[in-house]
Amino acid sequence: MSIPDQMARAAVRLLTHGVQDYAGRALRLAQRSAARAALGIETAQPRLATLTEAGLRVTEASCRCVDRLVRQSVASAHGALEDGTERLRMTARARSLSALYDEQRATLPASRERISRELETVWKIVASARRDLAEIAHSTREQLLGQPRPKRGRRKRSAGSRRSGRAAPPAH
Repeated sequence: MSIPDQMARAAVRLLTHGVQDYAGRALRLAQRSAARAALGIETAQPRLATLTEAGLRVTEASCRCVDRLVRQSVASAHGALEDGTERLRMTARARSLSALYDEQRATLPASRERISRELETVWKIVASARRDLAEIAHSTREQLLGQPRPKRGRRKRSAGSRRSGRAAPPAH
């Protein structure tokens, strides 16, 4: 065999050996990556189920809240229409502007009370939704971390305060 043939044969063996070695390393790397990914998926499956369930619970709580808010809005609109209708009737019956003014003024406390009740109802709906969402968050945390939520003492509210107990910002 001539020298050029020997060199060509040696080059082919070298290339074949180098490519096979490279292909083997690439295959081993891909296998390790696939095994890690499979382990990650297996490890994440219980968490995914927990998070999916929490997502469904959040959706249900949100839908309940929106349903209650829409129903309350309809009731508020109905109350406002009744008030408006009554005021229009007063206007139609009025014998004088001062009599109309007195009658309209006499209805203000009832309207104020109706609006106050409606706002209180909306507040209760939103507060209930906040409690539901907080409970979902806490139970999901417990399921994911396997730890009960830390116990916190209730904040004491200042006298007459309906807020969350946070101090008012300082006046400038």
